[in-house]
Amino acid sequence: MFSAPTSILLALTAVAVVLHRLGVWATFRHTRPLLQAKADPAQWPALTLLKPIKGLEEEMEQNLLTFFAQDYPGELQIVFASTEPGDPGLVLAQRVAARHQSFPPAGTSSEAPGPRAGARAIDVRFVISDASFGMNPKVANLAGALRAARHDLVLQTDANVRIRPGYLRAVVREFQDSGAAMLGSLIAGIGERSLGAVLDNIQLTTFTTPGICLASEVADIQCVIGKSMMFRRSDLAELGGLERVKDVLAEDFVLGQAYQDAGKKVVLSRLTVDNVNVDTTLTRFLSRHSRWLKMRVVIHLGGFIADLLSNASFFALLALLSSGFDARIVLLSAAVFAHKTWLDAGILERVRGTKMTRSHVLCIPLRDVVMPLVWVYAVFSRTTEWRGERFRLSRGSLLTPVNHLPADQRTHSGR
Repeated sequence: MFSAPTSILLALTAVAVVLHRLGVWATFRHTRPLLQAKADPAQWPALTLLKPIKGLEEEMEQNLLTFFAQDYPGELQIVFASTEPGDPGLVLAQRVAARHQSFPPAGTSSEAPGPRAGARAIDVRFVISDASFGMNPKVANLAGALRAARHDLVLQTDANVRIRPGYLRAVVREFQDSGAAMLGSLIAGIGERSLGAVLDNIQLTTFTTPGICLASEVADIQCVIGKSMMFRRSDLAELGGLERVKDVLAEDFVLGQAYQDAGKKVVLSRLTVDNVNVDTTLTRFLSRHSRWLKMRVVIHLGGFIADLLSNASFFALLALLSSGFDARIVLLSAAVFAHKTWLDAGILERVRGTKMTRSHVLCIPLRDVVMPLVWVYAVFSRTTEWRGERFRLSRGSLLTPVNHLPADQRTHSGR
């Protein structure tokens, strides 16, 4: 027999194994190929892509090029927005767009370079957003981009997002076929070289994505993540526009809830967008996910608790320590670590479309040990630093600035 603490920890390990396996099942079920592909629409709707920018992201040029390389048959517009006229990310976007655009960006000469030979001409616009729109700097940036949109149907994606060939065709078709008013895509972390990037991409791909798949497949709860959101401007305006979320950190979650409360259909796409993390530092990895967990605890306490309860490796480790390294618990813990790592490696391959290297896969147990420490920190902390400003979080992720800085003094710290 084991001691009471060890027995409790073993029971929690069993619960975590079940929750984790449910997440794996939900991910594979949600991403399964459709038995019969839907036919292409007779007429493709005009589409505006919104790209809020804040500084340079890793491999940003390659990210942007994937949007220009799409074979979308309908009319297409891309709006790049920043709150800073000299933003280096905006300058890079202008260079990329100059090879494709059919109209000169606002504020430039009509002699701006036209599309390169053989490239599809795309309507491209550049706007400077009002940083004082609200407490959430991303929403303020997005508001400026949205005002420049020519079309009702819009797709907002972050600057560190890369899309796969045929994505625009597929996501528009899915949006129409599903009858969605808002549609969010799955996330795969790719491109890792540093340890921080490895851990970040593992967390995004084997935790965030299975979590939203589990909520969708088991509880019919549709979660939207702001890395990629498709919606109609008219629907958003009907719900009060971006003013509704200008002072909250979890604007994607709050918008999704507002749509559902209004009886509008929210759908989790079967498609995946790639979040590029290459040389992310450990500090930035910990900062990003502590911020996300702090959001989680103030918007959905049950989900926040379930986040920890799905980590079988962590509870197995605690049981091992509690037992004084009992030989039976040593074997059980090793089996749990190996089994969970194997399943997570399967999710990585499924969601990313390619395998992660063996040495990087072996970092999964490290992530499993580190994240509970971040979880505990999020229990007690209600302040977060984002894009150079410090905020206090309250219910619903409402933002209150701490030591508020003028817009021109804020620095980049990606979400």
